[in-house]
Amino acid sequence: MSERLTPLTRSAYPWHQETVLQWADSDIYGHLNNVAYLKYFDTALNMSLIEHGALDLSHDATDPIGLVVQNGAQFFSEITFPTKLWVGVRVEKVGRTSMNWGFGLFSADSELCSARGTYVHVYVDRATRRPVPLTEPLLACARALAAPTDI
Repeated sequence: MSERLTPLTRSAYPWHQETVLQWADSDIYGHLNNVAYLKYFDTALNMSLIEHGALDLSHDATDPIGLVVQNGAQFFSEITFPTKLWVGVRVEKVGRTSMNWGFGLFSADSELCSARGTYVHVYVDRATRRPVPLTEPLLACARALAAPTDI
């Protein structure tokens, strides 16, 4: 099993997206269902890539795409409907063909995250699906979203 993470503050995330908790994401226990966390992480990740020019969604795009090869979440406190959400995104590690992403999901005005998520993306050629080195737009995005070193 991987190491136990601890809740981080909003300042640990260089980029964020604000959204609202959707009613359909609540479960029978009245809180955000565990599988829905990954949906919020994934949406924020892709929006951050688009905003930083590292993901082209056009049909004629030729840039590499990131395939998730590992993901997970650790939970610290419940999130219940209704609330606004704040999703933080950061890059935690950069490899030759991969990047490790970190996420924090915050409820309303909470300063500590309710959950932390992790993704590992391997970047591949769109046609062959074989790993390729990170491009300059991806590396620039990684620099912009690098996890603060003083946290």
